[in-house]
Amino acid sequence: MSMADERIDRESSGFGSQADEGGSEKKKRASRAKTNGSVKKKQRPKGVRILLWFLRKSIVPLIMVIMLVAGLYIGYVVVGKQPEDEVFSWGTWQHIYDLIFADA
Repeated sequence: MSMADERIDRESSGFGSQADEGGSEKKKRASRAKTNGSVKKKQRPKGVRILLWFLRKSIVPLIMVIMLVAGLYIGYVVVGKQPEDEVFSWGTWQHIYDLIFADA
């Protein structure tokens, strides 16, 4: 039996194609959305909305700071083979800065 014959058999037996099923699902969702659209959406308190907005806006800079700290640690301890207790010492990074930007 060819694929065309199978398709004809399915359509005649009441089984629609996948495209037909997807279209009917979209119609059902649209009708549900219309009925639910009349219900008023409950808003969060203003403090919670501000907190969520702040968290959304600050997640990328926060991740960047965490990656910077991890990169400093990996670069100084793992790659540079230096002691762990000197990684976040201000004097260490001031010395490195002076080495890089010193007048030659």
